[in-house]
Amino acid sequence: MDNPTSQLQISAHSTTTSALIIRKNFSLLLALRYLNPLRTHVSVITLISLAGVAIGVMVLVVVLSVFGGFEKLVKDRVLSYTPHINIERMEPWPDAEKMAEYDPDYNAQKEWRSLQKSMSDLEGVESAYALVNDFVLLDRQGAVAPASMQAIDTTNESQLKSLQDLIKPGQGNADMGLGDEAVISSLTAEKFSISVGDIIQIHTNRNLKQIQPVLNRIGGASFFETGSEELKHAEEELNRIITAGNNQETAPIAAMTDFYHRVLGPMLDYNIRNSEKELIENLREHVATGERSTEDPDDSGVLTYPKGHLATALKILDALKNINIDKADINDIKHMKTVVLPKDLNVIGIYQATRHAYSPDVFVPLTVGQDLTGLGDGVRGIALRLNDPYKAAMVLENAVGPNMPKDGAWRARTWMQDHQAQFSLISTQRWMLSICLSFIMLVSAFSIMAVMFTVTIQKKREIGVMKSLGAAPFQLVRVFLYQGIIIGLFGGLLGLSLGYLVVKNRQMLLDVLASWGFDPFPSEFNGFDGLPAIIDPREFGIVFVFAVALCILATLIPALLATRSDAAKSLRNM
Repeated sequence: MDNPTSQLQISAHSTTTSALIIRKNFSLLLALRYLNPLRTHVSVITLISLAGVAIGVMVLVVVLSVFGGFEKLVKDRVLSYTPHINIERMEPWPDAEKMAEYDPDYNAQKEWRSLQKSMSDLEGVESAYALVNDFVLLDRQGAVAPASMQAIDTTNESQLKSLQDLIKPGQGNADMGLGDEAVISSLTAEKFSISVGDIIQIHTNRNLKQIQPVLNRIGGASFFETGSEELKHAEEELNRIITAGNNQETAPIAAMTDFYHRVLGPMLDYNIRNSEKELIENLREHVATGERSTEDPDDSGVLTYPKGHLATALKILDALKNINIDKADINDIKHMKTVVLPKDLNVIGIYQATRHAYSPDVFVPLTVGQDLTGLGDGVRGIALRLNDPYKAAMVLENAVGPNMPKDGAWRARTWMQDHQAQFSLISTQRWMLSICLSFIMLVSAFSIMAVMFTVTIQKKREIGVMKSLGAAPFQLVRVFLYQGIIIGLFGGLLGLSLGYLVVKNRQMLLDVLASWGFDPFPSEFNGFDGLPAIIDPREFGIVFVFAVALCILATLIPALLATRSDAAKSLRNM
């Protein structure tokens, strides 16, 4: 017969040992015991939740990798032909003829060449080149559509190389030289069915600029009527300034110079007929032909004219009254200075463009672009290519900005500012899709939470025993938190592994889908071959931490509720 004292000692020893085991962190072993799939159907559901976490992580890393690769591809293509910093001309180039009156040595090319040279010497700048762009009409065998044109300095080797890198083998080259040649985008080539060696026509808006003023004044009133106030003022000024003598007439140099520029000069800016403009120019020449009595730079002397000079000047003004308007309009149409005819260009190359970011439809040499846009020797801007285009903002602030002309005629912008809308759209799509796909893991977290609630109910008696043996609340919480950590760790690692395999073998998977007749990323639409992707360890880490955190959070709430149970009540039904 057993000794009752011995039984009590054994029972006490067992109780002490259990309490000691609990105090020595039995939580992890107990969590693994609850997760054993061979024990209950609840654990099988937990494994299903683990699979949900893995799938969510896999989908997220694949999406982030593909969008990251896509964004990098778009940026690389944009940076191939887009200035890293664009120093844009804000004011129109001055008229060469008018500037010759003030500065005979002025030349627009000299101005922008000087700016180009100063910018190319700055730290961080790889090269600087002239830039001309505009919107034109592209005509291919009667098919006409608006197109964006960009002219590049074909003497700049780095720029041509960047464009050449976008041209696939067998699609021509970028060596346009100075001739009537062009490189077009793959999207334009597809739209118009253009191949290398074809001829395209470019219609410029200079046609409208030349014709529209003539059309606006046809049938309109004469300048003698519309500018009656100005002509009356000019007549009064002539009578006031010019003084008649015995055999000659005189006028103060300062007053006549002011009359020449302030009164007669603005008349040429009106949209007037060529015959009217010719009379005003004759009057300007007439009043400027006097003999100077002194060569002092302050114009303190007088101009001397032959007798009858004032009468001739007034006759020229009066001649504006007798112009035949209809005849003058016909002569203007017949004798327009220049109407830019369509430019025939030979397509020597087709570069790969993408639909998801702006890209010029047509590249032409700088001289052709200047001719089409009517800039003469001027340019739209100076483009800078940097050693590191992602430091464009810093280079602009520290180097380019302090060396900009102080006259306000130029403005500098980075490529990030010019393409902010496109890249913001890509980034927004990327993160919105990531947020939507995160709900896969969120659903898995709710499943884990439901399983943990079930476990707390099933293990209610065991929880009561542990609490009666002295288990602290945080020890009970730790049992369930360990389950969430284990599910999150294994599910996250499994998802990262599967995602990595999918990204690495994406092209093989796409080929399999294409063999079944389904191509989700056709190159004809996207403008690139294959599916770009980039593996970013930082993004992988963020997704992994997010998955583990969700799983821990999902088990925390049931664990806290389990600690609130009454141990005595739980043991009463044992």
